[in-house]
Amino acid sequence: MRIRPAAITLALLALVAGLAVAVAMPSSAAAAGKPCWERVIDDWLDNGTIDGQYKPACYQQALKHVPEDLRDYSNITDAISAALSGSLRAGSGTGNASHSGTGSDSGNGSSNAGKNRQTQGVPTQSLYSKGINSLGTTKASSIPIPLLVLAGLGALLLVSAGGLAASKRLKGRALRPPA
Repeated sequence: MRIRPAAITLALLALVAGLAVAVAMPSSAAAAGKPCWERVIDDWLDNGTIDGQYKPACYQQALKHVPEDLRDYSNITDAISAALSGSLRAGSGTGNASHSGTGSDSGNGSSNAGKNRQTQGVPTQSLYSKGINSLGTTKASSIPIPLLVLAGLGALLLVSAGGLAASKRLKGRALRPPA
């Protein structure tokens, strides 16, 4: 049994379209049930600082789950450790909002000092970084850009191979003498 080139081309186009839809669809269901350690890493990946407030256990789990490349080539572990110590320091107080008039001024300044310490040394984002961040591939669970580029090139090669096969088939039919 021989499969027609048009059917192969159609199957390849359907496969490419399916892959494109799968890559383009945001995984909102997966994002809703993210573990807290992944939200901490995503928070740092957003702009190089940890802006949110998380439980100390989340920071500890995040330190265990930091990818090796981020651990080696960035300051994510320092930022998570600073946020962990800040949350432990804030949690060791006697109350949540009772620091306003109790003598010492260190309660109000500690969170700001921790914030300044986290953003210290973070350069402003370049145009390239802003463009990459706008693609939506800065989350810990997102698909890396090189993989997207390779998938696009593979799809382009499949489509061009199908087009060449169809072109060759059509030329072969045109060159045959009528019977």
